[in-house]
Amino acid sequence: MTRKKIIYTALFWFALVAIVVLGFTAYTYFQIKDYLNSSTSFVVVFVGIIVTLALGIAIAGITAFVVVMNKDKEEVKEGKKMATVIYGSEVAKELKNEMTMEIAKRMDEGKKIPTLCVILVGNNPASVSYVTGKEKACKEVGLGSKMIHLDENTTQAELLKVIDDCNKDNEIDGILVQLPLPSHLNEKEVVWAINPEKDVDGLHPINVGKLHLGEDGFVPCTPQGIIELLKRMNVELKGKRAVVIGRSNLVGNPVARLLMNENATVTICHSKTENIQAVCKEADILVVAIGKAKFVTKDFVKEGAYVIDVGVNRNEEGKLVGDVDFDDVVEHVTAITPVPKGVGPMTITMLLKNTIEACKRREG
Repeated sequence: MTRKKIIYTALFWFALVAIVVLGFTAYTYFQIKDYLNSSTSFVVVFVGIIVTLALGIAIAGITAFVVVMNKDKEEVKEGKKMATVIYGSEVAKELKNEMTMEIAKRMDEGKKIPTLCVILVGNNPASVSYVTGKEKACKEVGLGSKMIHLDENTTQAELLKVIDDCNKDNEIDGILVQLPLPSHLNEKEVVWAINPEKDVDGLHPINVGKLHLGEDGFVPCTPQGIIELLKRMNVELKGKRAVVIGRSNLVGNPVARLLMNENATVTICHSKTENIQAVCKEADILVVAIGKAKFVTKDFVKEGAYVIDVGVNRNEEGKLVGDVDFDDVVEHVTAITPVPKGVGPMTITMLLKNTIEACKRREG
């Protein structure tokens, strides 16, 4: 309610009360005037006026109190801006539109259509779902896609032979082996067998080395998506204090390196970090990737920070939640990614981007 409306409402009630009180006084006076002397009549009228004024003062006091309280609420509301929720799904849509136009242009110019090959071993439901999502994403932007589905009992030698064939196939620009693999297979050997120039997942040691040397190579998709989100939000990374919770080779380490490459000052926290809340509280940019539901609360977060939640967990009700307690943190930050629809959609999108880049690099 605006200040003007509060005052008008108060005036309305004062007028109504004055009419009622004075009207009642006048009515009473005319009913009993024949029984009153002049001094008593004056007292009746005087009491009516005094009661009216007292009620008026009371209404004015209440009105002033309401106006002040309303002003304080408005000042708090103006001074405390609501956090921006960074929907990776929306940014991913923008990037996919850009890729669609780029591929359409390549087709018009008679150039090769970039092609991604995904190798799936076994029938892990989550892996099958991820591979299906990647095939769908390829079709959305016009990328070529090839899926090689191998039996659960495929041997190491057989899998390495498939990878070698893909390395030699000039129609394939990007290769991704869906992880995790069945327990009898050596994931490290499999990843190292992929041609680094086709390693669009950015996990080959040559690409990891290039990342840490600041050279051009392929970067793991989730960390790359995080940096893309921050840049699309026009977040100034240079000179900022960034804290990464988690030190995995898939997210924590590479995103820390990417932030350093953008001239941020980076600290990595992990399970052995002492006073982790105090360390995180210093961060202008906080990236959380530890796989613990709602681990980060407002006590970890600097007022006005940017928070990137990489975690995907299920709570007791089976609902997807992040590593950050979104509801507890959201009122204290400038921007935050939700779970779901936050970082997740960016991962596949960066895979598509890497595949296009692999094709362009192979063309020279």
